[in-house]
Amino acid sequence: MFAHALGLSPGWFPGCYTTYQNILPAPIVLLDEGVFISPDSATLFDQIGPDFANYYKARGFDWKRLAGAKVVGIEGYSARDYIDKVARTDSGGFLDHNVRVNSVVSSYQMTGGNFTQRLGDVATNPFLKQTSLQFSLVPKDSLSGLPERVIVPFVTLFSGAPFSDGPS
Repeated sequence: MFAHALGLSPGWFPGCYTTYQNILPAPIVLLDEGVFISPDSATLFDQIGPDFANYYKARGFDWKRLAGAKVVGIEGYSARDYIDKVARTDSGGFLDHNVRVNSVVSSYQMTGGNFTQRLGDVATNPFLKQTSLQFSLVPKDSLSGLPERVIVPFVTLFSGAPFSDGPS
């Protein structure tokens, strides 16, 4: 299943809730120097296939340039305040706030003897609540070092079992 391959949130969901996965090509990570778009996100999302890349290409959006960008703010909040907000209001499955914060950011996990990357609750959601997320970030290749505003669109990918008839 696609959701499992990307290491998305564990838990039990009826099949109708995991048929589609909403993904933002900007999973965030906490590094020593602050909050960043996962440096390996371009490589990770290349594995999804050409439809993913073609969706963004058709919209003139270069999602690969986000990899490794320093995140200053998200949706008008400082990056850390936004992470805390999502942990308080949207992240589920755990009572402890610190564990919920860990669910907000991208992380690696071992699944079936292989490493997978969980995208985190900022970059994935089984229910589409918004169509994009606004970042204030400094791209890795920035010459000025000044933050720029980037609106990153979500893409919805089919992650269910293939079907070819109405009853399926």
